Amino acid sequence: MDPGEIYAKTEEGLRELKERKRGLPITLRGLLIMVDGTRTVAEILQRARALHLDKSALAELENAGLISKRFGAPSAQEADRSTVPRSESEVKRFIAANQKMSDAIHRHLGFRGYLMMLRLQRAENLRDLHDLLPDFAQALVKRVGTDVASPILAELENLIVRAD
Repeated sequence: MDPGEIYAKTEEGLRELKERKRGLPITLRGLLIMVDGTRTVAEILQRARALHLDKSALAELENAGLISKRFGAPSAQEADRSTVPRSESEVKRFIAANQKMSDAIHRHLGFRGYLMMLRLQRAENLRDLHDLLPDFAQALVKRVGTDVASPILAELENLIVRAD
């Protein structure tokens, strides 16, 4: 597991938290609770030190089907490694989300969105778009208001964040 990757609970993981059928040890259950789809592996492991857990515990949750990788490490870290193969679905989602964000910048932000467009052009994968989304949302809401921005942001979030 790369320290920059982000994991989320699967349906099975959410079910386990509600039903407790597997009888997970309290430390593993605590780790499962920490996995929220926004924290990186490094952040989760930092918090898990209090439970005396390491990467092997996360791997155990992944092998049990309770968590799955949501995003790979950021592309800046990937520059040092060989490129990670992307699924066809991930590539299509990236292209669609990139185009949708580009169109919204042109249509709603205009010249004010110049720096945002530069950041968008540097995006190489869904993780990069995910990292850009909060700043884009803030700029869009400030410029056009919540009513206009909400459907655009909801569609982008669905493209970027949804699991395959």
